[in-house]
Amino acid sequence: MLNRLTHATKEVIRMASTYKNRLGQEKSPYLLQHANNPIDWYPWGEEAFQKAKETNKPIFLSVGYSTCHWCHVMEKESFENENTAKILNENFVAIKVDREERPDVDKLYMAFVVAASGHGGWPMSVFLTPDLHPITGGTYFPPDDNRGMLGFPTILNMIHTEWQKEGENLRTRGAQIIKLLQPEMKSGDVNRSEDVFESIYSHKKSTFDSRLGGFGRAPKFPKAPDFDFLIAFASSQSNSKEKQESIMMLQKTLESMADGGIHDHIGNGFHRYSVDSEWHIPHFEKMIYDQSQLLASYSEFHRLTEKKHENIKLVINDIFEYMQKISHKDGGFYAAEDADSLPTHESTEKVEGAFCAWERDEIKQLLGEKKIESASLFDVFVDYFDVEENGNVAKSSDPHGELKNKNVLRKLLTDEECATNHGITVEQLKNGIDEAREILWIARTKRPSPHLDSKMVTAWQGLAITGLVKAYQATNEPKYVERAEKCAAFVEKYLEENGELRRSVYLGDNGEVEQGNQRMKAFSDDYAFLIQGLLDLYTVAGKNEYLERSIKLQKTCDEKFWSGNGYFISEKSDEVVSVRMIEDQDGAEPTATSIASNNLLRFYDILENEEYRERANQCFRGASERLNKIPIALPKMAVALQRWQLGSTTFVLVGDPVSELLTEARNQLNQKLINNLSVVHIRSENDVSASGSSHNAMAQGPQPAVYLCKGFVCGLPVRKIDKLEQLFEDL
Repeated sequence: MLNRLTHATKEVIRMASTYKNRLGQEKSPYLLQHANNPIDWYPWGEEAFQKAKETNKPIFLSVGYSTCHWCHVMEKESFENENTAKILNENFVAIKVDREERPDVDKLYMAFVVAASGHGGWPMSVFLTPDLHPITGGTYFPPDDNRGMLGFPTILNMIHTEWQKEGENLRTRGAQIIKLLQPEMKSGDVNRSEDVFESIYSHKKSTFDSRLGGFGRAPKFPKAPDFDFLIAFASSQSNSKEKQESIMMLQKTLESMADGGIHDHIGNGFHRYSVDSEWHIPHFEKMIYDQSQLLASYSEFHRLTEKKHENIKLVINDIFEYMQKISHKDGGFYAAEDADSLPTHESTEKVEGAFCAWERDEIKQLLGEKKIESASLFDVFVDYFDVEENGNVAKSSDPHGELKNKNVLRKLLTDEECATNHGITVEQLKNGIDEAREILWIARTKRPSPHLDSKMVTAWQGLAITGLVKAYQATNEPKYVERAEKCAAFVEKYLEENGELRRSVYLGDNGEVEQGNQRMKAFSDDYAFLIQGLLDLYTVAGKNEYLERSIKLQKTCDEKFWSGNGYFISEKSDEVVSVRMIEDQDGAEPTATSIASNNLLRFYDILENEEYRERANQCFRGASERLNKIPIALPKMAVALQRWQLGSTTFVLVGDPVSELLTEARNQLNQKLINNLSVVHIRSENDVSASGSSHNAMAQGPQPAVYLCKGFVCGLPVRKIDKLEQLFEDL
């Protein structure tokens, strides 16, 4: 990884000497990728807006991110084309936005593109008036007119001509469109959580692929919010048929993903999604938000099933190993790895999957004559990972022929089946496969590396902390919670100041952390996800500092983003477009409001302040239409709704945290997945966690002691180990 970062730094320095436009002054890896385009790109900001107004030119807004495959395609085809650049520079003000830096800009105009065209995606291409109001838009545009699609130059000329003729009408229409995009502030009663849960569960059951795992047809995404819902649903049920079915769907899906090509069997971690229904051929980019959420999902499933599946524990460690590979020495996690890379160091054209796929002969050369007992290691390996002479990639999954004769490793056999095939034991098989994987990994590191987006986003640090804490709870291995604390310290040092956050920081040329040229304001998901992570750390570590930081951040979050019935994506802005969107779907990442509503209820459990509980109620009422009609859109909020309606299971640990009783209590809490759990740590009556009347009374009682509050009723103190064990057995 060090060599790779050094290479990336040299590449940035090399590019810096040839920058052609303003993007060369930015820190975003995505914007820097376009700094050499002949297009006179502007970053999103007042300079660009003023230029559009002064020249009366429409704006061409291009939104993407640095590991986006089709963003690269459009850049190569259109943005590097001198003739296309000439049309853009003469007739438009071109603005480039990193969607990961500005999710508010992305969400607003994506809502327009989806409404206008019926679909969205990246790159997103939108034409705006100088007042930032939409004219028209789409996603990827080809470089030429073909197959019934208008080419990008044709579209540019059409928009320019229309602007010249109908400029005022376009301004008027754009102003009307922007008003329609303003979210409606509705509030209403919400159905019972049991009904909401049953509706989501029924949908997941009806779309479950019982043969291959996952939900729906290709492409298949590892959508963690859905996994988390099913885990919560199962843990809230008694030993019912629905509980067992939920566990079955989860196990089939999580194990199929782990065996499939979407899992990087050589380099660790998970790719973005599978283009087929078999989890075989992935879209090869890797995102830290996927790793972090999947780490949490696999870990919670491990606890749900009482840690019975050793293969799940191996996946937990595998994801952790990948996260370590894309992290800064001070503790932050980088954003993503690209899908595309050069096939060889002599190549000039990048190819998707080049870094990860293998030819059979290459594997044979690397493994040579090595043996596992009397069996050939090569023969075992190709059997174990479905390696074929002419590649194992179906043409339907490789329309551009980039993986011809290549193999994307996947497991089709169980360890027992493969070991039997070659007359060896399962233990010998595992040791041999580990040796082969290491040999292939060393060989792979010598290939040209895919681009690393070294931006470190606050929201994703929060997700990483949560995933690491869950991994600790699932395994009792200290390395996970230690890494979570290191990440929390990184955020405090570089991204947090006086109870306020910034969106992101960047890897500098010298390997140190750098701030952006302008303070990159944080968004509501930065606050919500980080607060969740800090509360998770507080749960297992019991340190007041994590609770106090989270309380302060929640106060700021409420001041900046609260709408009255949910959380706006962005704080109030001085920019021309004043529309503030509220995310309303738990997609690749959950919404800020979904996570914040659960955070608020956890604060209520700890601080006994009714205001937190009421604010959570307003979140649910604000999302009532979605929760009542299409709850599958908000599975994470549904979990919080259940906590609000049924109450939590809260353990209050009072006294010296290193006492035998409280040490055992924390160990027991890690053993079993407890639905809607909150943990309160009280060392003295002066702790902020003892500010509520009940907890203050507990702080003044006998110590050490453990109290169980279930629903809205607390039991008597438990002060002996045997009584504590009985308490957990009775849960």
